[in-house]
Amino acid sequence: MSEKVTLRDVAAHAGVSRATASLVLRGTGRVSPRTRERVLASMAELGYIYDQVAASLRTRHARVVGVVVTNIGNPNLAEVILGLEAEFRQAGYLPLLTVTRDDATQQDEALAALQEHKIAGLAMVPASGTDPALTDRLTASGLGHVFVTRYVEGARTSFVGTDDVRGGELAGAHLIERHGCRRLAYLGGPAWMLSRHERLSGVRRAADASGRVEELIDLPSETSGGGGLAAGRELLERGELPDGVVCHSDSVAFGLYRALRERDGGEGVRVIGYDDIPGAALWEPPLTSVAVHGRRLGQRAARLLLDRMTDPYAAPVVHRSAPELAVRESCGCHTS
Repeated sequence: MSEKVTLRDVAAHAGVSRATASLVLRGTGRVSPRTRERVLASMAELGYIYDQVAASLRTRHARVVGVVVTNIGNPNLAEVILGLEAEFRQAGYLPLLTVTRDDATQQDEALAALQEHKIAGLAMVPASGTDPALTDRLTASGLGHVFVTRYVEGARTSFVGTDDVRGGELAGAHLIERHGCRRLAYLGGPAWMLSRHERLSGVRRAADASGRVEELIDLPSETSGGGGLAAGRELLERGELPDGVVCHSDSVAFGLYRALRERDGGEGVRVIGYDDIPGAALWEPPLTSVAVHGRRLGQRAARLLLDRMTDPYAAPVVHRSAPELAVRESCGCHTS
């Protein structure tokens, strides 16, 4: 056909109404499998191409959701993104990813650009220094949004993340009760980070409950392998090593092990990571870690956002999932 094929042409070719053809195109409504197949076959035969731009002008938004994260190199965030992407695609939405490098100014610029592109919703890991009033502005604009893994104190928004206090408590209690650790360290994560404060609070809660911990060393660092390496070297410089270390992330734990091996030290030091990224089980020794199930978090956040997109003014929903301890050898378990 020389002229542009329209949805009305597709409907006529398939022998259905334009409304039915539209339902098939959008993947909604009650359409029998046979009718759906017939419409899709007509689209393919006629070479019909859906005009997303025109559709976004009619509906005031595209079938695109914004996904804003702080650090694409964070292995746990990568798992979260995979979960988000899978749910959005299944619902017929294309995720548009942008990275802020944990900079609030870059975040503002990214949000402005995404809104100019008429995104249908927003899933965001907020950058440090995010203004709590941002969520009020997003709601006022009618944009459904969800914060993921990080929340901002004072912000009125839906949030999906992990109970980090409980996660720290699980790790601390395992080292104290299962392995008899009396000198602990919490390693990694920037001092200002809320999740670090909560995880460390959980370790302290376990220590206080036992009444047997003599020392809890607190060493902040970047949340990365390099940060763990630097903090591990600092720990070694302090002299006597603790008998148990809780790391802010698995990457920090990997860096700590590098520091210990540089000095042929660390014999008997029990280590627990956080996040339980896929590589944790492949480490040597296999890393015990607090599992937060990042991909599941992403899926849950996507489903919540799809609900928010239909009612952006609804009351915020907060979901903190319960972490689990994935026990392996780095803490001293399962060894001969």
